[in-house]
Amino acid sequence: MARLAMSYEDIPFMHWGIVSRFNFSDDKARYVPRKRWDPLSAAEIRLVDEKTGKVVAIGKWKGHFSYVSPVRSYRPGESRESIVKDAFKDILEGKDYVIPVTLNDQPLDSPFSVEPILCDTLKNYTAVTIINRFPAMVRHIDPEIKERVERMVEDRYTKIALGINLVTFPTGYYETLRDVPVEVLAAMLSSMKKAIQFSVEESFRRGFRLIPVYPFFNIGRLAGGSQPRLHSQVYFDLNEDGHGAFMESILQAFEEMRKENDCHLCTSRHDGRMFYENSTWIAWATSSPRRNYHVRLAPKRHVARFTDLTSDEIRGLAETLKLVSIAMDKVGIARDRNVLFYSLPFGYSSYFHLFVDVIPFESIGGIEMLDSVRVARVVPEEAASQLREALSSLQPGF
Repeated sequence: MARLAMSYEDIPFMHWGIVSRFNFSDDKARYVPRKRWDPLSAAEIRLVDEKTGKVVAIGKWKGHFSYVSPVRSYRPGESRESIVKDAFKDILEGKDYVIPVTLNDQPLDSPFSVEPILCDTLKNYTAVTIINRFPAMVRHIDPEIKERVERMVEDRYTKIALGINLVTFPTGYYETLRDVPVEVLAAMLSSMKKAIQFSVEESFRRGFRLIPVYPFFNIGRLAGGSQPRLHSQVYFDLNEDGHGAFMESILQAFEEMRKENDCHLCTSRHDGRMFYENSTWIAWATSSPRRNYHVRLAPKRHVARFTDLTSDEIRGLAETLKLVSIAMDKVGIARDRNVLFYSLPFGYSSYFHLFVDVIPFESIGGIEMLDSVRVARVVPEEAASQLREALSSLQPGF
C-alpha cells in the first residue's frame, strides 16, 4: 500500500484526537475534550473492604456524565453549506488524510497511530474502519505536556476525556440500512468487530484494564448523523473511572438474573411482541419503549460482547438490521434512527447478554427530560403487529 504521511508537526489541534507539543497552546485548553461527572446525579462506587469490613470508595463513578468537546464544532456537515458533503469520498479517492485501522476484517495501523496518510487503495475493499478525524475524546497526548494540560482542565469531577473513536463505512455509497446489501452490512460489522478487538488488545498492552465500549449507528441528521453515507461508530472510554447510569442499571438487572440463574434474553418469548427471528437472532418491540416503535434485538446464543459473535451471527445480525429497517420504513416510522449496541465493558466480569436497540428519532417532552421515563402512545404489542405485517409481504431474499 502506497503511503504519503502527514508529518507529526503539521497535525492540527485535536484532529484524530491528537494533542501534541506542536499543536497545543494554553489558549486551546478550553477546547480539550473532557469527561465531566454531574455532582447531582453521579456517585462514587463504594465496596466493602474484605480485610477491614469498611465501605470504601474505589476511585470509580456511576451516574450521569458528559463528554464536553467544543472542538467537535469543526467537524464536516455542521454548516448548511456542507450539509450534503460526503467526507468519505475524498478519503477513498486519496484526497484526504486518514488513519485506517482495519480493511474489511484485516488489521492495518495501530488504533494509537499518529501517522495520517493519503491512500487511494481503500476503495478496493468492501468496508473500512478508520480513526474519527473529529472525535469527542483525546486519543494521544504528548507526555511532556500531559501534566500541564491536566492542571488546566481537571478537577474532582472532570478528567481529560481519553479514548478512541472509530468510524466504519462501506466503500460503496449507501445512506440507510435498507439500502445496503446484507453482504456489505455484514462486512461493515465484521470490520467493526475486528477493529474493536484490535483496539482493546492495544489498549491492554498500554496498561488500560477497564474499557467501556459503545458501538452505534446514527442514521439521518436528526439522529446525529453528520455524514449522509451510512456509517457506524465506536467510542472506547479509556478513563477507567466508571460507567454511566444506564449501564449501571443494566449491570444490576443482569446481576439479579445471575442470582436466579435465569437470563431473560435467553428464555423470554416477549409476550407476543416478537416479530422476526432467524437462526441466530430475534427481534421484538420492547415492553418499555424509550421511543415509539423501539425495537430490541438479541442473539439467541448467550454472548456477552459484540466481539464474541461468530461470522454466522454477524451475518444474521446484518440480515435482522436490514429487515427491521425495511419493516419500519413500510410502517412509516421516521427514517432518522439510532442503533445502539449494549455490550459488556472489557475488563468487567459481570453476567451479561449482548443486545441491540433500534430507536427512531422523536421529539420528547419535559417529563422525559426530567428522568429516565417515556410517555409512549403506541402500545408495544400493536407496534409488533404492524412490523410483523410489514415483513409478511416481503418476497424471499427481500
